[in-house]
Amino acid sequence: MTPDTNLLDRIAREVRFKLLEMSNSAQTGHLGGSLSCVDILVSAYWRALRIDPTNPRDPDRDRLIFSKGHAISALYAVLAKRGFFPENDLDLFNEEGGCLPEQ
Repeated sequence: MTPDTNLLDRIAREVRFKLLEMSNSAQTGHLGGSLSCVDILVSAYWRALRIDPTNPRDPDRDRLIFSKGHAISALYAVLAKRGFFPENDLDLFNEEGGCLPEQ
């Protein structure tokens, strides 16, 4: 089932709010770049890409090449929201020794 526009708008708002929390907590910059690509990432991960968060290594999955490095927090937030890893992991964004570095 393809999610409707209202659902995608709600998801994008939730992701943007999480990005503000992540940026504030980690005291990092590049927030504008992350916020600017949220709609594209949400649309891709909920509508366009053939993916399954429960089977991320599926050889037939689609792949997204994301080259906007300063917006990595947006990709992390979308992947967590989509179910690829627990959303609590975002609380450790850019932490020393953490699994979600800024760059």
